[in-house]
Amino acid sequence: MPATRKKGSAASRRSERSGKYLTVGLATSLEPLFTETSIPRTKRVLSAYAKAIKRFEDTGKPVRMTVTLKSTGMAPEVQVEDAAPATGDALDRALASAAARGAQRVAEILKDPQMLSADQFAEEIGATRETVNRKRKRHEVLGLEGPKRGLRFPRWQLDDSGRLLADLPKLFQAVGDHPWAVYRFLVQAHRELDGSTGLAAVRAGRVDEAVEVAKATGRGDFS
Repeated sequence: MPATRKKGSAASRRSERSGKYLTVGLATSLEPLFTETSIPRTKRVLSAYAKAIKRFEDTGKPVRMTVTLKSTGMAPEVQVEDAAPATGDALDRALASAAARGAQRVAEILKDPQMLSADQFAEEIGATRETVNRKRKRHEVLGLEGPKRGLRFPRWQLDDSGRLLADLPKLFQAVGDHPWAVYRFLVQAHRELDGSTGLAAVRAGRVDEAVEVAKATGRGDFS
């Protein structure tokens, strides 16, 4: 016998609090659940419903409870889960997904062996950790921060002789003092620099050109 759903009956309930919803969906009508011979099944559904209510009240977030009754001889399957917000959910999910992808990409970048800790970078330039942090604050060195690994300093901002990348403060000023914007500019190839990366252009002495391109990129002039 095919499952039925009664409109306007107990088959679909919604409880509202501050614009958030608790939704209960049933894959069949409720009549087979509430009979004298189905008390255990009825208790199971009501117990799950009580848990869903408590979860909703504790978190204030939308909750969905789904009851599936495949046959009158089987116990119902009950699932309680968080539900997406009734409004704005598509945008919220998209933003959350983008943030998650960004965080994952940052973690991958900072795992690179070229990304040194403050102590490692200090050893590379023959200075102390405190000196490295002072240089970072003055934008004389590039330090990148992630959610888990802390600050990391790209080894490639030093030349073969261990000298710091020249004119780095100018690049910071050009892109608005954002370390990750400086990183992106340095590692990406730019057609305005004849296909060279920002890092290659600066190392080749094309600092003024690189700064102008960085300014334009920071304004969004180039895609």
